[in-house]
Amino acid sequence: MSTLWGDEGEHGVSFAGEFFSFDHAHSNPKPVRPGGVPIHIGGHSDAAARRAGRRGDGFQPLGLRGEELAGKVAVMRQAAEDAGRDPASLELSLGGALATTTLEAAEEAEAAGAHRMVVSPTQSTDLDLVRDEMSEFAARLGLG
Repeated sequence: MSTLWGDEGEHGVSFAGEFFSFDHAHSNPKPVRPGGVPIHIGGHSDAAARRAGRRGDGFQPLGLRGEELAGKVAVMRQAAEDAGRDPASLELSLGGALATTTLEAAEEAEAAGAHRMVVSPTQSTDLDLVRDEMSEFAARLGLG
């Protein structure tokens, strides 16, 4: 996608990878953000962390905290260095649940280097329940 989102010129761009390839391709409209939409690699393994370091714009480890999280972030940063990329340019996204995420959990995520938290509502088709979860979350975290 990053190749397609870049400057393709009159003749398009080509790519050959393990799973797919294309020649002289064009993709329009382009994303508004220069360089395209940030691609964050999700996972909880060393392989996912290395992939994020080599190829991604960020890492979203699943279910990791504390030393285990710090270890995977270190793997990501080392993979970025090994690939000649700036590890400081990579973002860290951590997850949580609207119903249970506390201010302490948000502060812990920030201390771990998270750029953002992706919080999910309870699986429900009841929009009033989701609205209430969002309101309670905002109140717990002191958000406007």
